[in-house]
Amino acid sequence: MLSIITPVLNGAKFIEKNISSIQSLDIPHEHIIVDGGSDDGTLDIVDKFPHLILLKQKEKSGMYGAIHEGILETKGDFLSYVNADDTIEKNGFQAMYKEITSLGNDLVYSDAEFHFIETNKYKYIKGHRFAIFFLRKGIMPFVQPSSIYSKNIYNKVGGLRFDKFKLFGDLDLFQRITQHSKKVSYVPQKSAVFMMREDSLAHKFRDAGKKELQFLKYYKGDKLWVKALFKLTR
Repeated sequence: MLSIITPVLNGAKFIEKNISSIQSLDIPHEHIIVDGGSDDGTLDIVDKFPHLILLKQKEKSGMYGAIHEGILETKGDFLSYVNADDTIEKNGFQAMYKEITSLGNDLVYSDAEFHFIETNKYKYIKGHRFAIFFLRKGIMPFVQPSSIYSKNIYNKVGGLRFDKFKLFGDLDLFQRITQHSKKVSYVPQKSAVFMMREDSLAHKFRDAGKKELQFLKYYKGDKLWVKALFKLTR
């Protein structure tokens, strides 16, 4: 079974689309919502969907702490987290699930699409076939919600390090996964739509994000040759 975790804090504008997209899946799954204390009507929307598992975040440990709390309650052998303002593409997501369950991989990823909310424009983002190489150089070669990984590898690498990361916890997690396992594969299909908006955490705290990158053991993203190779091989 696939366990999908959605952390949310005042996501009433977006969360119903998120829930509906995940509800469309025709594979065994559970959808866990971890709420950080919403007061904008988010919980009223969640209450409309009795199949959801709603958790109230116990600690003030940020988004990655909320996701980790959700993962601790999962029943599935495979995991993914999809933020409240993102949606999934049914066919692509199910293709990833088929890939990871049939091959016994620890991580599978695919393509995605950026949705720039202020301009209502879209940009297709292909996952990079050399994910292990680029992750070890500190470059994220796919969009986070377009990925599924095994609970076994999540526990083996120690899970999300929410005590250190507020913005780049996903990059840190995937780096450690690929340090411990080479069972990684790419599915060339779109599986998620990732919302880009000016009030997101990544936009608000860019300077803090630069500091977080220094915690990444293999971070070499400042090397021009790595960036150039990344662009040329996409």
